[in-house]
Amino acid sequence: MTILALAAPATAHAGGNAETRIDGRNLRAEHTRRKIVAATRALVEETFALPKVAEIALRAGVSVRSVFQHFQEVDSLFLVVFDEILGEAQSEWEAVEPIGPLAGRIEAFVTRRAAACERVLPVRFAAIAVEASSPGMVERAKVARALTRQNIERAFRPELDRLQPNDRRQMLDALRAALDWDMWMTMRRFHGLPVEEAQAVWHKIITGLMGADV
Repeated sequence: MTILALAAPATAHAGGNAETRIDGRNLRAEHTRRKIVAATRALVEETFALPKVAEIALRAGVSVRSVFQHFQEVDSLFLVVFDEILGEAQSEWEAVEPIGPLAGRIEAFVTRRAAACERVLPVRFAAIAVEASSPGMVERAKVARALTRQNIERAFRPELDRLQPNDRRQMLDALRAALDWDMWMTMRRFHGLPVEEAQAVWHKIITGLMGADV
C-alpha cells in the first residue's frame, strides 16, 4: 500500500510534464507557422508576387526546412494568405441596403467595393501566377465572384426588379463584370490609375448602365 501510494503522485507528475512538453511544442509550432504566414503576406503585399521559399524563410527568421515542415508547397501557403486577406475584406464589408436614391447607393457601393478590392489587390495580382494550375484558387475566385453578385443584386434590387427576366439577368451580369476585382486590378496596375480616378471610372460605368435601362 505504501509503495502504491507513493508511486501514484509520481506517475501523475510525470504525465503532467509530458502534457506540458507537448503543449509547449504545439505552441512553438503554431508560433513558427504564424511567422511564416505573416512573412509571406508581407512579401506579397510589398511585391505583388508569389515569393520564393528562401525569401519567406529569411523574412520569417526560420529555416527553409521549417517552411516545408509546415507547408509542403508554396501554393498551399499562398492559399492560407489569400484566405486571410479575403476573409478580412469580407468581414469588413458593409452591405448597401436597397433603399434610398439610386445615386446614393451607387456612390456607397462603388466606394465600399473599391476599398475591398484595393485591400485584396496585391494577393489577387499574385494569384494570377498560380490560378491556372490551382483548383483551390479557382474555387476561391468563383466563391468571391458569387458573393459580389449577391451584394450587387441586393444593393440594386429595386431597379433590377423593374426589368424583364432576361433584361434583369443581363443587367446583373453587366454590373458584375464592371465591378469585378480584375477590372479594379486592370485600372490600378495596368492603366496606373490612382484610387480616386479608378473609383470615378467605376462610378461613371455603373451610373451609365443603370441610367440607360431604369
